[in-house]
Amino acid sequence: MALYTTVGVVVVVAAVALMFWNSGILQRNLTALNVNGVKYTAAEVQYYYSSLYNEQASSYAFLPNVSVKTQVYDQETGQSWYDHLLEEAARQLTESTAMAAKAEGEGYTLSQEAQEGLESTLNQLNSAWAGYGYPSRDAFIRASFGAYMTYDKLVELVKQDILASDYAETQLDAIEHPDSDYEAYYKDNAGALDTIIYTQLTFRAGVPVTDEQGNSIEMSDEEKKAAIEEQKPAQKALAEEVKAKLEAGEDPEKLAEEYEDQLYSAAISRRASGANVSMSIYADWLMDAGRKTGDVTLVEQETVDSYYYYVSIFEDRFRDEEDTNTVRHLLVRAGSGTNPTQEQYDEAEEKAQELLDQWKAGEATEDSFAELATANSQDTGSASSGGLISGITSNSNYVEPFKDWAVDSARRAGDVELVKSEYGWHIMYYVSSDDPAWKITVGNALRDQDREELYASASQGWTTSQGTGMKFVNP
Repeated sequence: MALYTTVGVVVVVAAVALMFWNSGILQRNLTALNVNGVKYTAAEVQYYYSSLYNEQASSYAFLPNVSVKTQVYDQETGQSWYDHLLEEAARQLTESTAMAAKAEGEGYTLSQEAQEGLESTLNQLNSAWAGYGYPSRDAFIRASFGAYMTYDKLVELVKQDILASDYAETQLDAIEHPDSDYEAYYKDNAGALDTIIYTQLTFRAGVPVTDEQGNSIEMSDEEKKAAIEEQKPAQKALAEEVKAKLEAGEDPEKLAEEYEDQLYSAAISRRASGANVSMSIYADWLMDAGRKTGDVTLVEQETVDSYYYYVSIFEDRFRDEEDTNTVRHLLVRAGSGTNPTQEQYDEAEEKAQELLDQWKAGEATEDSFAELATANSQDTGSASSGGLISGITSNSNYVEPFKDWAVDSARRAGDVELVKSEYGWHIMYYVSSDDPAWKITVGNALRDQDREELYASASQGWTTSQGTGMKFVNP
């Protein structure tokens, strides 16, 4: 009898322990990271970890369908991607805590812009869940930020990050670099900052999404893999064929036209800074100092549901001395879809002229134009910033009439004009001609470097230690 009683007690204890474990109470309360006496749980570390994971996954730094615990980040040390991301998450959390503490210690309060950003973020957090089909806000939070995240913890993290970031930006605004810093930085990083011109022709072995009737196709992972494998030989043969023709001196643009039906995509004479190229799977090849005009490569890449063959030809590398331009614009769309009618263009022009006349009848300043654009522009990407768009060059990816007006060498500060594009009518306001493209790029790099130093300095001398809760950060 005593034996059965003992067994019964063990079973009950095990059941209670399992219920306690499944409740998540333990995981939500165990310390994962102790930052100078401030204790954080797995939920808070997960917030930073997931952000880093998504950032790296989107650039295909690792295979997203394979556990990051099994993928090597550092070949020399054998460190896995999981351990690397966990290490970076801990660093970011530490630095954010330290920077926010420094801001609070100096009595810093959020700028109006940061306060508005915080309020907007919290409003979205409280309403976005319905649009994504979740039954509640908390269900949305758990799905987006981890099973152990709560609304209160998430709000605390968001507030801390915004305070730290806003405070850091005010410190960065006070830093001025002499021209010698720009030149020195460029000299040390020319490979990453030079503008590179290259053509890319892409072939793809992919998974069919719909059938001939347009119906969605449901496939298992095994079926998807088989479909890709079946297509790969033909796509690779096409890629090798094009590579051989490029190496023989054939014109890339003509080849793009010749293989138009077989190509997945084509980018002719694409321009990019080395910093942007660095996200490319063949970045090392493009940025090699010994690369010569006419060099050709074929690079393969596997993603979740596709296998790509990139055929690229290197065309040129140089320091981009072209000045950049800053404008404000107010867009009045012609109709609501593509290919507007003449009547719709006429209506948009009449509305644009009315708004322009309204501006001219007022203060007619850049500030009043910004207010007009915020209230009336139908360009959702720039309306909130008063229609401000900067860094425009002759190689920028804007519609031609807009770009041509902005980069015209005859343009002077304060110029205002109506410009027609495929979208409708733009009321254009020219703000300024700015530093050349290379200097803008270096300025951004120096600011990033200064930002890293500010955060590192804020946390200097701080102690961190990992706790048992760290094992609950999901890969």
